Amino acid sequence: MSHRSLVTRTTGAAIGALVLGLVAAPLAAADVDVTNTETVQVYLEADGGVDSARVYDQLDLTGSGTVQLRNPVTTDGLRNLDGFGDTDTEDGEAVLEADVDGDQRRRTVSDFAGDLPLSVSVEYRLDGEVVDAGDVVGESGELEVRYRVVNETGETREIEYDDGTGTMVTAQEEVFVPMVGTMTTTLPPSFTSVSSGEANMGGDGRGGTRLTYALTLFPPIGSAEQEFGYTAIIDDGVIPRATLSALPVSPLDSPTYATGVAGYEGGIESGTALTEGALTIDENLLRLRDGAADLLGGLIQLRNGAQELSTGLSDEAAPGARELADGLQDQLAPGAEELRAGANEFYQGVNGELAPGAAQLSEGAGVLADGLASRLVPGAGQLADGGAELAEGLQGRLAPGATQLADGASDAADGAGQLAEGLETAGDRAPELIGGLEQVGSGLDRVDTGLTRLYDGIGGVPDQAQPLLDGIDRLRAGIGDTDEEGTLLGGLQTIRRGLETQAVPALQQMAEGVYHESASEPGAYQRLGCAVVVLQDIKDRKTSGFGPPCYDAAQAALLNAGRPVLGYQVDTITDQVLDGLRTQLADGRSSLANPDDPMDQDTLYGGLNSLEAALTSDDGVLRGLVRLQCGLSSEALDACPDDPGLLEGLQLLDDGVGQLVSGVVGSVQGGIGQPDDTPEDETLRGGVNGLSDGVDQIIAGGNALVAGLMQLTDGAHQLHDGNLRISDGADELAAGALDAADGAGRIAEGAGQLEDGARDAADGAGQIEDGAGRLSEGAQDAADGAGQIADGAGQLADGADEAAVGAGVLATGLETAADGSVQIYDGLLQAAEGAPQLVDGAERLSTEGASELADAGQATAADFGTRYALLEAGADRAKNEPLVNGAPAGATLKTAFTYEIPEVSGEGGRNVTRGVVALGVFAAAAAAATFLRGRRT
Repeated sequence: MSHRSLVTRTTGAAIGALVLGLVAAPLAAADVDVTNTETVQVYLEADGGVDSARVYDQLDLTGSGTVQLRNPVTTDGLRNLDGFGDTDTEDGEAVLEADVDGDQRRRTVSDFAGDLPLSVSVEYRLDGEVVDAGDVVGESGELEVRYRVVNETGETREIEYDDGTGTMVTAQEEVFVPMVGTMTTTLPPSFTSVSSGEANMGGDGRGGTRLTYALTLFPPIGSAEQEFGYTAIIDDGVIPRATLSALPVSPLDSPTYATGVAGYEGGIESGTALTEGALTIDENLLRLRDGAADLLGGLIQLRNGAQELSTGLSDEAAPGARELADGLQDQLAPGAEELRAGANEFYQGVNGELAPGAAQLSEGAGVLADGLASRLVPGAGQLADGGAELAEGLQGRLAPGATQLADGASDAADGAGQLAEGLETAGDRAPELIGGLEQVGSGLDRVDTGLTRLYDGIGGVPDQAQPLLDGIDRLRAGIGDTDEEGTLLGGLQTIRRGLETQAVPALQQMAEGVYHESASEPGAYQRLGCAVVVLQDIKDRKTSGFGPPCYDAAQAALLNAGRPVLGYQVDTITDQVLDGLRTQLADGRSSLANPDDPMDQDTLYGGLNSLEAALTSDDGVLRGLVRLQCGLSSEALDACPDDPGLLEGLQLLDDGVGQLVSGVVGSVQGGIGQPDDTPEDETLRGGVNGLSDGVDQIIAGGNALVAGLMQLTDGAHQLHDGNLRISDGADELAAGALDAADGAGRIAEGAGQLEDGARDAADGAGQIEDGAGRLSEGAQDAADGAGQIADGAGQLADGADEAAVGAGVLATGLETAADGSVQIYDGLLQAAEGAPQLVDGAERLSTEGASELADAGQATAADFGTRYALLEAGADRAKNEPLVNGAPAGATLKTAFTYEIPEVSGEGGRNVTRGVVALGVFAAAAAAATFLRGRRT
């Protein structure tokens, strides 16, 4: 049996045993479970190129009943592994009918020429130089082997995920069939100083070193391309065999990846929750900003209105009302009083003197007429004398008095007309004042309504701020504490402790292993230095001066005492081999460390020191983690400064929001006040209520003033009409008096014409009687008009007094309203000055805090959502896409792959190498013989 056949059967059996216990899906045709295992065995060249591939197909039947199966197979080189019979095939499928009672197995093998899911490449470096695998055989030095495994199943697929805001988005991503595997190789005992940054290492029980590499060949948990390997010091080198075993998995169903999958789901939930909370915070901050802006606009309008109201009340209304009160008190009331007194005197004069005189005159005229008729002739002389006297009296007394009476009545009528016009003007203006005051009252009612809405609207602010407080609580819970698992501070604490207690000591130990000046435990740099020194001593034929650190005391004493003084001989071949070895060791030693520069990045020691410094320096990773923890919370570590961190900032923000809400709401609501406040409460509503009460009093006084003015106007008109009637009666009286004087004159002058004169006298007496009657009636009318004037003047005086009192009340109310409006203006000015801070604060919280949190949360949710969608798409491919031939209908398919990288030992070349070594030994023996001969001499 050939070596490859033995490997084939052994590996196939091992892989078959690996997947033997997998659960199968039931078939509908019979109560038989079928599991189809396809194992592809790939033989590679030493550099990773494919030499050949075979597929081992195994059907495991469990149950009872008759089944007929059509199993897709590769027909090239198809052989039955269960016996010598052929396998029936049809259209690329193996046709099988079997009676099952318990367990049965069917196995075949065939050549596989399909696409392999993984590609492998290998690179070999001997003392830093890239060489073929065959060039390593028989050589000595530092060997570095690097394997590169690539998942070749990537295809561009469309995935869908939540972007963190509840919106499903699609993206084109490269999706791989999830492949996992292990690479194993066993290094022989001749491989020493074995190191690997990726392998799990252990002994094989026979002096060799076993290396195992775990591979997760799919993103986002792993990488579709992985490179790994090892380095070793070799002597008489070979290339050991390596085996890669791999199979597809569904990461959503595999217990191995349950933690990682749950982490992605948790990341999505955390990012989404962070986004929702931040967006809610931002939305409510914007509402708070807009509400504060509206509040600011309203406060500015109220402030401007209060300023205009204060200016109008202080500069116009109150002084005008005070002037009106003073004018009514100082001018109208005394004038009305004087008018009433004059009217009373006029009434008394007319009623006490003019009216009786007119009555007497009428009686006298009647007597005169009787006397003229009955005593004309006898009393002609007497008539002449009496006529002369009568003419003189009428012309000298009655006519001038009547004329004066007419003039006085006319003047009184003119004054009463002017009084009536003034009162009408005052009456016309008074309703305008009252209307304006009613508008002021209506405006105050609207102000009170606006204050009610403002009070109620501000009261709603805490409910709108609650989502912000809830978001702050979620942020604080996410930050957590250093001893809380699943929080940001807890995770950072775990990372920092791991770096401090494991990574840094490991780096220090590795650095000391590379460079360590110690007599008992020197580093690799010192060891290689001693090797170079020893080789140089051999090259220089050194005979003395051996000492530490490269020779211990016993060795130094022996060598210093045993070497011949004249030196010793070394053949040319040995000398060249030693020189080449010394040069290679010196070159390799220089790449390990630079004593003049411990941080030299071109050396291993410098790289380790740089890595340790990057972790432990003041600006290194550990310090950065400390600063990050302190930035999250100043109480996270004892070394944190007193400056508050993000957690304390959130607490301050939480407290500040509460104080802001309660302070603003309480301050503004307190400044607005209650509906029943008075000016003494020094609130907006108290001032508005005081203004409203003052305006009501002003309106009541104004109405009384208008009523009084109307009464005064009516009295003045009546006074004007009565005076006109008095003036007319006085004019008639004067005319009658003149006529009587003319008659009396004619009587006196025409005594000779007695008959004519008597007639004239009789007529004149009749006219006198008529004029006296008219005079009596005019006097009575004048008396009535004078009484009305007196009554109207009294009413005018009373109305003027009431108007003066009302105007005083109006002035006092307007002054109180002016003071209240000043208080309103001051309060609104303070509120307007404070409101922009609320607007700016809400804006900054939105742009500098909540928006950035929302962006970070959305990015986190989208990132984890993309990763989880890749896992879902990969799991779907692993379940539904066969990588080899596929399984019969209803069967469970399991697929595995093994890649064999052959051993390269070069047995023929090794014989040549042994010959060269023998020559070297022979040369060394010759040198020893020369040395002994020299000693004998």
